[in-house]
Amino acid sequence: MIIPKFLAEGQTIGVTAPSFGVVEPVDIKRFDHGKEVLLGKGHPVKETPNVHTADEEGRSSPLMQRVMELGSLLEDPSVGAVVSASGGDYQCEMLMGMDWDFIERHPKWMQGYSDNTVLLFKITVEHDIATIYGSNFGDFGMEPWHRSVSENLEFLEGKRAEQHSFPFYQDGFADRVTGLEPYNEDKKVVWRCSDGDVRFSGRLIGGCMDVLEWYHRKGNIDMEKFCSKYSDEGIVWYMETYDMDEGRVRKMFEGMSKDGWFEGVSGFVFGRPLFYQGDDYQKVIEDALKDYDVPKVFDADVGHKGPRMTFINGAF
Repeated sequence: MIIPKFLAEGQTIGVTAPSFGVVEPVDIKRFDHGKEVLLGKGHPVKETPNVHTADEEGRSSPLMQRVMELGSLLEDPSVGAVVSASGGDYQCEMLMGMDWDFIERHPKWMQGYSDNTVLLFKITVEHDIATIYGSNFGDFGMEPWHRSVSENLEFLEGKRAEQHSFPFYQDGFADRVTGLEPYNEDKKVVWRCSDGDVRFSGRLIGGCMDVLEWYHRKGNIDMEKFCSKYSDEGIVWYMETYDMDEGRVRKMFEGMSKDGWFEGVSGFVFGRPLFYQGDDYQKVIEDALKDYDVPKVFDADVGHKGPRMTFINGAF
């Protein structure tokens, strides 16, 4: 596994919009504040032209512009890490224009969540480069910073090697007025496992379930090589969902199991679902994965209901 170099003191953080752009006034204010705060911590921010643009369908820019602007940050020697401006729905289009040899020649930390699973998951699974499933850039603009944001930067800088859960989380979206609002921590965090307290380890991989389902359904990801390489160490799968229903969840796990996606699995970690329709989420997934006698942990700090831990694809 290729581990990109950590952010050096004074090194720039690049921001691009591989899905949707940051266009609402309160979100732009949050974005700009994040730039100011990071500069004060020694990291200038370089944004690509598509960061504050969007078409009517939800694309920041045409697919090749998104590809080229990402590439411009990866080949810029002053940029030490690339954080996505936002999530969205159309990052999958970029796959048609990606130069994967170029990606392998310019390994850098890439970070985001939700639709950003498209690139992050493929880069780690097929190109053996570690990536970060964590906050999009907007979280750097909250005031004050949540512990999750501070620790995220410490991971990028190579100053942190462990993390712990948070006491509370925000259950859903909250309207912003100033743009700088921190998390509305209105629910207590409780990680759940039917087996009680468990310990397990392995090579971490995963992302947004909506995207993982798309990859499996399209058959355009090669899981066999990754599983073959790391199954002896154990593989820890984490997943979280934006908008899935029970039928899709069951069908996805049935197909993934049949196609060997979970070879060598040593445990599963599931984030808090945002929009889910169906019977009890935990029971549905436990039933769908009943053939795997490994721990299954639920309501973890990963995904759309922040705060988010820094999940490093490819880490052991």
